[in-house]
Amino acid sequence: MIEYHNGIHIKGTRLWLDARRKTEFSFVSHAHVDHAVRHKEILSTKETARLYEHRLGKAKFNILEYNRPKRLEGVKVELFPSGHILGGAQILIQKDGVRIVYTGDFKLRGSLTTEKAEIKKCDLLILESTFGLPQYVFPPVKEVHARMAEFVEEAQRRGEIPIFLAYSLGKAQEAMKILSNRGYKLSVHGTINDIAKIYEEFGVRFNNWECYRANHLEGQVLIIPPWAKTTRMIGNIPRKRVAILTGWAIDQGAKDHFGVDEAIPLSDHADFSELLEYVKKAQPKKIYTVHGFPEFVGFLREAGFDAELLKENTKVKTIYSQKLPTNYDLFCQIQ
Repeated sequence: MIEYHNGIHIKGTRLWLDARRKTEFSFVSHAHVDHAVRHKEILSTKETARLYEHRLGKAKFNILEYNRPKRLEGVKVELFPSGHILGGAQILIQKDGVRIVYTGDFKLRGSLTTEKAEIKKCDLLILESTFGLPQYVFPPVKEVHARMAEFVEEAQRRGEIPIFLAYSLGKAQEAMKILSNRGYKLSVHGTINDIAKIYEEFGVRFNNWECYRANHLEGQVLIIPPWAKTTRMIGNIPRKRVAILTGWAIDQGAKDHFGVDEAIPLSDHADFSELLEYVKKAQPKKIYTVHGFPEFVGFLREAGFDAELLKENTKVKTIYSQKLPTNYDLFCQIQ
């Protein structure tokens, strides 16, 4: 029914899911560069299309709104929110009576800048599982927001400029919303500024912010992409305190690893408990995990699920379905 090779292909159609090489037609779950490839035609939400073209240029899109089923390539497809970043989507594919869900990157926790993720029941679940180990359970959202505010207050008491490192698309805009809602004045890197304007096109408003200007940081909070940490722009700030926003902040020694003063676990991915919650609500008969720790499969099996890891180096993996009188028996074969 599907095959796995540099992305997931729905057999008998042109449709791929987050293919990592150029294809005739691929679903793009969101506009992060590790998912956005220059395909000949793209299935996505309108927000992802806008962000994609900002980053990669014009492309041919087949736009689909959330929860509006449509027949494409001989199958029924439906996009629904992933909670990852603006426009992020999961996909439900119905083919030969089997319901297939591919999550892409997702999170179930609430967000100030994206629609809340939904969960749909399915027969076959292809699950993104980046944080699939028990130690990766993030603090409550309100606690994370409070830690960000405490970091700002402490830096400003010391007469230092508080700086947050956050990926330009998604994480940075969430940080902007959190901090601006608390009344802080923000200065943001140019790449973050440009994407924030696109967020505002889709109704996500920010307060008290401007694009970074050298020597205009007094009383402001600076938000920059992680790669800009070692640039002259930051090196020229004499008194500063730097925090990184990442789910990997849970790791012991994260501050030293990232070379920062503080590491705060603001993540746009599901944590371990959310992954289990998703599976229990989706009730799949078969699960394939991608982009995560192989050990997570063991935890799913312990919970009573038929689970397997889709390895990145598997050349082709085909999943077949055999119709039974009352159910579907899903199994796989390496070719």
